[in-house]
Amino acid sequence: MPFINDKMEYLAKQRAKREQEEKLQTKEAEETVPQTLVQTRFKFDVQETVKRLRERIHGQEQAIKAIENMLKVVKADIADPEKPLYVGLFMGPTGVGKTEMVRLLAEAIHGNRNSFCRVDMNTLSLDHYAAALTGAPPGYVGSKEGATILDKEKIEGSFSKPGIILFDEIEKASEQVMQTLLNIFDNGIMTITSGQDTINFRNAIIVMTSNLGAKEMYDSANNRLSFLLQKLAYCINPSHWGKRNESILGKIIEEKLHRTFKPEFLNRIDEIITFNWLEKDTIREIIETFSLQLAKRLEKYNCELRLENSAVELLVENGFDKRYGARALKRAFRQHIEVPLAELVMEQGHRDQRVVYVADSPDRKRVVIAKL
Repeated sequence: MPFINDKMEYLAKQRAKREQEEKLQTKEAEETVPQTLVQTRFKFDVQETVKRLRERIHGQEQAIKAIENMLKVVKADIADPEKPLYVGLFMGPTGVGKTEMVRLLAEAIHGNRNSFCRVDMNTLSLDHYAAALTGAPPGYVGSKEGATILDKEKIEGSFSKPGIILFDEIEKASEQVMQTLLNIFDNGIMTITSGQDTINFRNAIIVMTSNLGAKEMYDSANNRLSFLLQKLAYCINPSHWGKRNESILGKIIEEKLHRTFKPEFLNRIDEIITFNWLEKDTIREIIETFSLQLAKRLEKYNCELRLENSAVELLVENGFDKRYGARALKRAFRQHIEVPLAELVMEQGHRDQRVVYVADSPDRKRVVIAKL
């Protein structure tokens, strides 16, 4: 058995040598990498999250910058420990990326775009619907179970990742529901009516969305007199271009907010972010995003998708509607791109690798699809 003993001794020495080398390499790496002063419990990367937002949300740089600042505060873990990490209100027209912003935050932080609690406030338009949040009051059916539509796990998050909750179309909620939210924003704790359970919002990012003032904003944006005043201001001082319009929109939103919500409710919101209308240049960027997403879905058919400029212009012409934002563009993209592509896939199968070119036809009535 001497040979086996010698072999075991040799392997033990080799293992000890490798462990020593690994320790030295780790020590050298720690010495070369500068140590940060901030030791935070949150593990998400702020810059990577913001990068993802900029890749998917177009024409909303001001809103993205505000979200970046919020994420920095959350990441540093210096928010008030007795309140939610953040309470924000996203204002603006429909189809400009308010809800999508929340989905992308969930995707970047939790790895799943559906890892957030969403509450559609149009379903809580009556006062007694407040029980859907806090549970049925004592004496009513279901009071002992303490049932609630809120997802406790998604709201409370974990030690290293904040929870996320979206209250969509907040202006449609009843007064009693708003009072319940007021208490949540104030102390970050909601007690279920049964008294047997609580939901902790102190580790949560709370976002509300609203379309308040969208019609007035649209009317102002299409007011010729307003445009002429902007042009005159630009002739006097080019650096003031657009500032008058921003001021008008800000006043419109402020007026609608104070008409709809009580001062004590608005006073508990950390930040109100206004989303812009989508412009034609932004529409082209969104078309590119839609095309990349569709191309990824076509990979299983061995297809590569390329949109010619004429097809892009057709989508801009048929899909640009300032009132409905990206949703109108999505409908046009489905009609002119996805439906013809689906027909091609059904006819041709996916046996051969090919490039699919999409272009506008001369008669402007349909899209021409050719494969290479």
